[in-house]
Amino acid sequence: MSLRLLALSCSALLLVVPTLAAAEPPAPVEAPYSPVTLDAVKARADVALLRRALETIHPGLYRYRSRAELQAAFVRLEAAASRPTTDLALWRALALMLAELHCDHTKPEPSVALEAYRRTHPTHLPLRFKILEGRMIVVSNDGQPGAPPPGAELVGINGLPVPRVLTELGRAVAHDGSTDHAIAAKLASDSDLMGDDFNEYWPAFRGFPTKWVLDWKRSGALRLSHSTLAPISFKEWTALSWPGSPYRDEFYKAIHWRIDGKRALLRIDTFVNYRNPVDATAFLGGFFKTLKAQGVEQLVLDLRESGGGSEDVSVALGRYLLKAPFLWSKPSLLKAIRYGDLPTHIESWGDRKAVFEPDEKGFRRTSDGWWERLPRPDDEGLRMQDVSPDAFTGTVTVLSGPMNGSGATRTLAQLKEKLGARLVGEESAGSAEGPTAGRIFLLTLPHSGLRIRIPNAWNRTNIEHFVPGRGVPVDETVVPTVADFEAGRDRAVEVAKTSGTAVVPTLATVLVGSWSGTLDYRDFQSDRRVILPTTLEATGDGEEIRFAFTFDDGPGKTVRSTESWRIRDEGRTLVTGEDREEMKILERRGGSAAAELTLVAEGRGEENKQPVEVRTVLTRRGAVLSISRLTRRPGEPFLLRHVYRMSAVARSDG
Repeated sequence: MSLRLLALSCSALLLVVPTLAAAEPPAPVEAPYSPVTLDAVKARADVALLRRALETIHPGLYRYRSRAELQAAFVRLEAAASRPTTDLALWRALALMLAELHCDHTKPEPSVALEAYRRTHPTHLPLRFKILEGRMIVVSNDGQPGAPPPGAELVGINGLPVPRVLTELGRAVAHDGSTDHAIAAKLASDSDLMGDDFNEYWPAFRGFPTKWVLDWKRSGALRLSHSTLAPISFKEWTALSWPGSPYRDEFYKAIHWRIDGKRALLRIDTFVNYRNPVDATAFLGGFFKTLKAQGVEQLVLDLRESGGGSEDVSVALGRYLLKAPFLWSKPSLLKAIRYGDLPTHIESWGDRKAVFEPDEKGFRRTSDGWWERLPRPDDEGLRMQDVSPDAFTGTVTVLSGPMNGSGATRTLAQLKEKLGARLVGEESAGSAEGPTAGRIFLLTLPHSGLRIRIPNAWNRTNIEHFVPGRGVPVDETVVPTVADFEAGRDRAVEVAKTSGTAVVPTLATVLVGSWSGTLDYRDFQSDRRVILPTTLEATGDGEEIRFAFTFDDGPGKTVRSTESWRIRDEGRTLVTGEDREEMKILERRGGSAAAELTLVAEGRGEENKQPVEVRTVLTRRGAVLSISRLTRRPGEPFLLRHVYRMSAVARSDG
C-alpha cells in the first residue's frame, strides 16, 4: 500500500479510534452584533453600482479573467442580491466575486458601522499563526490560560476542521494573476485589512464569535488538546508577538540593518512612505555611505515582508544598487479619466478636481482606447535616474517570498533584470510586469455601507522579461518548514550568506534505520485528524530507499504499508510510490550535520478523482524525521494531507 493511498484506506478506521478524533466543541454563541438587513431592491442597487464602477474605472477588469468568466461571477453576485440579505452576507458575496478578478488591489472593506463594531468589541483570534507545510502553526498567543503554545498546530476552530476554514476563507483572498501561493501568506498577515485575511473575513462567513473553541496538538502528540478562549480586540491583536513587520508599518520605522565584516544585511519590511513621508534616498544614504566606507563586499537585502508601497522607495533602492542610469516605469495606463456621477460615491486622497477631472493634456489617447499618462515633474519613475556616487558595487542577494506584491515585486523584477541579483527564498506574489494599482478609489455602496477598493491605473514596470500573471521566480528556493520554525532558524538568510553549496547527503544516509512515531492524517470524508502510532524500517542504498511502515490501529489491529523512493535525473526528480509518481525537486539542501536534509518536491496527482497539485516536504534534524504530503486545488492554499513525525530508534547491540 502506498503512502498516498494509506490515508484513504485508513479513513475507515476513524470510528474505531474515537479517543483520537477531535471532540465536537459547542457551537459558538451569536455575538450581539445586529446585521443590517437589506431588501432585494437595495441589495441589487448596491451591486449594480459596483458593477458600473468596475466596468467604468478598473483597467485590469479583464486582465486575468475573460469577459465570460467575469460575466458569470457578476451573475452569481446578482443572484445573491436578488433576495433580502444582510450586510454580512453581502460582504461575503462581494469578497468572493472580487477575488475572481485576481487583482490584489481590488477588495471589499466593511462598512463604517461594521468597522466601528470591530474596533470596540473583542472579535479577533487571540493568537498569531503562520501556515507552514499546510498546517496552521501558532506563533504567539495573548497568555490566556490553556492557550495553544507557540509551535502548536490548530486543527479545529469553532467546530470546523481547519482545512475547511482555510479553504473557505481563502476563496475571498485577493491576489494578482495566478499567484495562488499568496493565499496562505495573506490569511496569516495582511496590513491592507484588519490584521490578516483570516480575521478580516471570518465575520463575513461565520458571524462575530463570542468565543474561540480551538482543537490543537503538539507535533508528534497522539491526542488533541482543547481550549476555549475569549476573543481579543483588534488593538490587542496588533500587540501580539510577530517575527515580521508590525501591522501597517511605515518605511522610516521598517528598516533594520547590521554589518558583519564584509557582509551586510538590510531588511526593509514595507515601502509605505505616504503616512509620515521621508526622503527615501537621503534616508538610505547613511547606510550605503557606511557600506562604502567599510568596504562591504556582499549585501543581503531582505524584502520578504514587504507588500509594496511608495515608488520613491523603489527608485531610491535603484539609485544605490543598479550599475547604470535607469528608467523605472513605463507610462501608466488608465481605462477612463471621466467617471460620470461615480465620484459622488468615491473617496480618494488629494485634490478631487485633479483626481476626477484631470486635464486631458496630461494624457495621450492610445489607438486601442487607453489613456496613457504623460510624465509629470514629480514622476520619478518616468524620468531617467542616475546612480548615486555611494552606490553599492559588491554582490547583491535578495530574499523574496509570497508576502511580496505591488511595488516590492516590481523592485525584485528590476534588480533581477538590470542587476542580475541573486534571488533566494520563494517566488514573489504580485505582478512583475506591474500591478493594476495607481490611485485607489474607495467606493461606498449607499445601502449596505460596504466599501470597495478600486484601482484606477495599470502601473507598468520598465522590464522586458516576465511571465504574465506571475511574480518573480527565485534562483535558489528555500521553503520555510515546521522544523525551521521549531528550531528558530531562518534558512533563507543562512543560504543567502553562503556562496557555495552544503554537501547534500543521500537518501540512504538520512533515512536508513529504525524509526518510531506517528502518522497524522486528514480523513478524506470529514477532514478531521486521525493519529496512529507508527514504526518505520527504512532500507536502501544511495539515492534509493524503501519504507516499511507498521501502523497500530488499536488492540488487535495492525496495518502495514510499503513505499519506495528514488532520486534521478541528477537530483532533479523524486520518484515515489508503486505508480511511480514523479515530482520536481524544488529544494534539496543539507546542513551542518552529516544527516541533515531538507527536501521539497512538487508534482501533480489526484485526490477523490480530482486533479491536485502535490507537495512533499522531508526534513531531518538530528534524530527527528518528518515527511509531509500537501495537496491543493487551484485557488486554494496547500493543505496537509498527512505527516509522519518519527524519531530514530537506537539499535541494541545485544
